[in-house]
Order: sequence, then C-alpha cells, then structure tokens
Amino acid sequence: MLVQSKTLIDAARRNGVKHIVHLGVFTREHDSYQIVFSWHQLIEAYLRDSGIAWTNLHPNMFMQTFLTGWVVKPGVYSVFTSKPIGFTAVEDVAEAAAVILMEGPEKHGGKDYWFSADALAPDQVAETLTAATGHKFTADVRDVESFAKEMGGPGSTYESGYAKGGPQFFREVEHGRMAYIGTVVDDTKKILGREPLLVKEWAKLHANELLEIAGS
Repeated sequence: MLVQSKTLIDAARRNGVKHIVHLGVFTREHDSYQIVFSWHQLIEAYLRDSGIAWTNLHPNMFMQTFLTGWVVKPGVYSVFTSKPIGFTAVEDVAEAAAVILMEGPEKHGGKDYWFSADALAPDQVAETLTAATGHKFTADVRDVESFAKEMGGPGSTYESGYAKGGPQFFREVEHGRMAYIGTVVDDTKKILGREPLLVKEWAKLHANELLEIAGS
C-alpha cells in the first residue's frame, strides 16, 4: 500500500496532476498506531510534501459494513467491541469527494475533512436497525481473538497486514486508546450544504437488503 501510493503520487507529479483527493481513515495526529491507520498517515505526509495540491478525506466506519458480514441471520449485529463506533455513509463520502474534485484545490486544497455522522454502541445499533426495518435485531459483542483467528487463519483471503490490522483496531477501541472512533465529527454539511445520513436514515434506505441478510 505504501509503495503503490508513493508510485501513484510520483507519477501524478511527473504528469502535471494539480490536485489529489486522498481517501484515508478516521485518524487523529499521534493518536493511532494501528497498522492500516498508520499507513494512511504516512501516505498523507508524503502527499503533503509532494508539491501537489491535496485534500484528505477521513471517514469513520462505513454504514455499508452492516451489509458485508456485520449483520447475520436471524438479525444479529455482530461486532468485536462493546464501545461506541462512529459511522458514515459511503453515499455521503462519495458525493463529497466528487464535489471536492469538481470545485478544485482553490476551495479545498490543503484541507482535511472528517466523516463521522453518528456514534452508536452495539445495542443502539441493534435498536436502530430494528426501528428502521420492523425486524428484531440484537447485538452480539464477540471476542476479538476469534476475529483474529478468522482473519489470519488457514484459508484466509485477507492480505497479511490487514489480517493483523483488523483485530488490532478493535483492541485499540475497546481499551480506549482509540476512543475518538466513537465520536461525531462531520464535515458533510460544510461541503454539500446538507446534513449527513444518520444510521436510522441509512437503514431505512437499505431496509430490504438488511432484511434479506437477516433472513426475513
């Protein structure tokens, strides 16, 4: 990831690219030593030093994770920390990125934007999904070590760095070293002129998908 990102930035500089919008993660300076988060911080440092105008996007956990294994039959929200997590909708981040690219570096160059619209603990997520879909959801806080075995065990399809980074992320959140993951800090309105989607609104938009996963 580091080499690929450096290669891309170097090629952009050689070819006269004027503005790079980097999709990173929800980091705070000097607050994260989680593997993938640290990679993004190093890439951002290299980008800032490149001479190319830059804008960094910092999304927290995407709400779309509910559709990719965090919700299972018969309506269980399965997560690996008991602490609140901040969520953002891919729709909001994608629209913001498009607007930033179109409006250009004159307006957005040298800026960091944050996307964490809604912070919910596991039980609150389950209650919100229940209210949005009419199907009963419950929360299951699982042992992070079981996640480590799933990600890094035999037959795992995860790249090794990510396999280590996933469980490490949940450990850091659970132990409070990355407590900021559970905060609301959102620049959607600043960029798009409208409020961001909250989990309850996003869940209504995706209710049919959630119900299909839950087996209802």
